[in-house]
Amino acid sequence: MKIEEVEIHEFSYRIEDVGSRPDGELVYVPGGTVEPPGYVLTIRTDTGLEGHYRAHMWTQVGVAQIEAVASRFLVGRDPLAREGIWHDLRRQLRHTDHNALGAIDNALWDLAGKHHDANVATLLGGRLCDRVPAYASTMSGNPERDTPEVYAEFAAECRDAGYPAFKIHPHGDPDADIEICRAVAERVGDEMDLMLDPSSCYGSFHDAVRVGKVLDELEFLWYEDPLRDTGDSIYAMRRLAEELETPILGIEQSRTEPFGAFNHLANDALEMVRVDAHLGGGLTSALKICHTVETAGMDVEPHVGGPEHLLLASTLRNTHYFEHGLLHPEVGFDWYNDQGYVGAVEAVDDEGTIAVPDGPGLGVEIDWAFVEDRRTDHTLIDASSRTDSFP
Repeated sequence: MKIEEVEIHEFSYRIEDVGSRPDGELVYVPGGTVEPPGYVLTIRTDTGLEGHYRAHMWTQVGVAQIEAVASRFLVGRDPLAREGIWHDLRRQLRHTDHNALGAIDNALWDLAGKHHDANVATLLGGRLCDRVPAYASTMSGNPERDTPEVYAEFAAECRDAGYPAFKIHPHGDPDADIEICRAVAERVGDEMDLMLDPSSCYGSFHDAVRVGKVLDELEFLWYEDPLRDTGDSIYAMRRLAEELETPILGIEQSRTEPFGAFNHLANDALEMVRVDAHLGGGLTSALKICHTVETAGMDVEPHVGGPEHLLLASTLRNTHYFEHGLLHPEVGFDWYNDQGYVGAVEAVDDEGTIAVPDGPGLGVEIDWAFVEDRRTDHTLIDASSRTDSFP
């Protein structure tokens, strides 16, 4: 069995009542509409077997990288040789952020599951649970509308809906963020795990420590990627971890995969590690990270949603929650993570858990009617596309 074709269907999502802050973070904007790009990657073999991956972040970068490597480094290869393909592509994309590596690897895992008539969780080692607990992950705050009271009231709404935990994406201003954390902790702190993710907004080490000291006081579960240097400066992260009692979770934006995770852990710069099968090298990379972190006796937390992270989380003993979002009281609990799939992959029940897909491969079906209706481009790559120049 060999890879014969690589196909990319590009399309757009649609999200209502959403806009963006000057720094690019998505926030609630009444009447606003954003239409971010997405794509479905299909890897097809000479036997007709296919593997699919639906991407929802950094589409332009991912598509460009797939197009750069597919004809030369995928077509003609054994699709079940994922480890060798992962290493080869990581080298070929070494001067980039490896964005396409995750998409290609995940599609190959889907194909392998279908080949073996097995769910990917089985191939990963076997699931420990059939439902994964989820936390409510908020949109970043709109300073004009999202007051501490709005956050606190929404946290209570999420608690009543069954979520066991609530993560704050705040304004990015230390003083405002402290007030938000205090308001949320006062409202639900005795009933929910609380987390803060400033999305690397804080440019000052002093500000990151100042906010972190408040999280210590409020007994937050974790403090995530607070510094603009997070993932780049092990020294800064080690100093931050030394200053604070709240566990530091990080390096979601560092494309160093298991190597960066090990380096941070070995230097006491993190207590918890983000794993990202979408942007961080696929499920092959995620598995390497999870084993590395487990060996160190620490925890991993999957970044953002998708069936890949539901399947992964179901096999792990050292993880807390699945990230469900991004949510806002005026937008509701539905996000665009289910767009492009048949059915509601991330449906949360009244106990705050999400069912793990159980079909062959990734266990989900692409909604081809949706993709076709919103299609913006299409690319087919086969042996005839081969070039000897790279990039």
